[in-house]
Amino acid sequence: MKKLITLLLALVIMQTACAKDKNDIVIFFTNDVHCGIENNICYAGVVEYRNEALKQTPYVTLVDAGDAVQGDLAGAVSKGEDIIKILNFMKYDVAVPGNHEFDYGMDQFKKLAGMMKCGYVCANFHTLPDHKLVFPPYKIIKYGKKKIAYVGVATPESLSKTAAVTFQDGKGNFIYSFGGENKGKNMFADVQAAIDQAREKEKADYVILVAHLGEHGITEEWNAMNLVTNIQGADILIDGHSHEVTPSLKVKDKSGKEIVITQTGTKLSHLGKITITPDGQITNELIAYAPVDLDSKTRDFIEKIKKDYEGTLSRPVGYLDFPLVATDKKNDWLVRSEETNLGDFLADSFKAFYKTDIGIINGGAIRATIPAGQVRYGDVFKTSPFGNMMCVAEVPGQTILDELEFGVRNLPDISGGFIHVSGLSFIVDTSIPSSAKMDDNHIFIGVKAPYRVKDVKVNGEPLDLKKKYKIASTRFVLKDQGDGHRFADAEIILLDDTFDRDVCAKYIEQLGGKIPAQYKDPMGQGRIKIK
Repeated sequence: MKKLITLLLALVIMQTACAKDKNDIVIFFTNDVHCGIENNICYAGVVEYRNEALKQTPYVTLVDAGDAVQGDLAGAVSKGEDIIKILNFMKYDVAVPGNHEFDYGMDQFKKLAGMMKCGYVCANFHTLPDHKLVFPPYKIIKYGKKKIAYVGVATPESLSKTAAVTFQDGKGNFIYSFGGENKGKNMFADVQAAIDQAREKEKADYVILVAHLGEHGITEEWNAMNLVTNIQGADILIDGHSHEVTPSLKVKDKSGKEIVITQTGTKLSHLGKITITPDGQITNELIAYAPVDLDSKTRDFIEKIKKDYEGTLSRPVGYLDFPLVATDKKNDWLVRSEETNLGDFLADSFKAFYKTDIGIINGGAIRATIPAGQVRYGDVFKTSPFGNMMCVAEVPGQTILDELEFGVRNLPDISGGFIHVSGLSFIVDTSIPSSAKMDDNHIFIGVKAPYRVKDVKVNGEPLDLKKKYKIASTRFVLKDQGDGHRFADAEIILLDDTFDRDVCAKYIEQLGGKIPAQYKDPMGQGRIKIK
């Protein structure tokens, strides 16, 4: 019976992967893989699906909608380079940069882009003030007598979801733009111009938007639905960024034509497939099962890459009797909306390591739970994969209050800018609407009373708004305007090249390798009370 079930599953998978007609155009797509090279369907499974489709039609394309190079060890160890090597080996045909493609800095991003054999496309990523496109706005691929234009779109949230200084000159002026100004109208115009050019100049038969925008839980004015309603001439939109499993969201464009938005989730939980038949019918589906057999060449290539870093990552650093949590049982982010024992522990490690008054870490920097049992360096690496370097600053009490207020502005909804604290405690009254203000690039600019944040204490004493306190955190938060934080009045007194994950690992070793019971409660120690 087991063999029969396996055989039937294999038959279903082969039928899913295959084209129905020898002239069908089949487009497989991924988004937000976040270095999940062996997760779920896995990259070797993606290639196997493509191989099966190629047995039926020569017209098979592989597309990625961003956030491939960051999120786990394979990317973090090599600053994304190993992931690009894998994508090249898989022979991706089209790719758009997600916001996390910029996490290793602009110089490294340029290196990664240069390594990417298929190149990036993006219609709304410009240099300033000359407003020149960084990449081609689209890529034309021919399928017999048919042409498809793949138009790239990247989220303007990149300017705040990544360190803002990545896109600035040495004086703090933005020298890159994603067209997010004017409530996204600049981006809409960029995309419309690319569509028109592809249709009129290139005579494209179809236009597929490959976007990293998201549907829900992100900046509404820049989401995929708003883009569709403000443009016309596209046929379907492949999306990413919000990690949603979206089989088929139908939205009418500017002309009234119904456009499908589709997204695969994250970590290869699904593989997207679009089929265009010779008579012009467009269908889309999400594949949820890995193939019974994986492409052996891709699997072996990935194994070779893994050997380069597995020794370092397996090094023991300590032991846990309980997990330090980043997510709940549904894998939803806790660290972006409330205190957790992991947030406490990481903030404590910063404060203790640099002997400061306060330690802070943004929830968006915490990427994985540390499970109970033997803690290895790889576990710490997964929790802090960005390689954020450390920083110490003297910060006025007023600025601390304002930045805390900015961090809780979205509550009860999540925000990567939510701050976990050491040496601080405070109360948040969510019945008070947030008055935190941001500029057009979603960088914090100030607060109007009343404050949601109340009763702030520093090591048990009331916060003095005029006093300066020493804070240890990452450059991402204190210096680089990460997640929109500004810390405008902070005086930087130490820029340390030590990575945040190494501070955590060394702190565990300082504790004798055993994390104490004071961190046992997954909801933390009551430093942040939310009403």
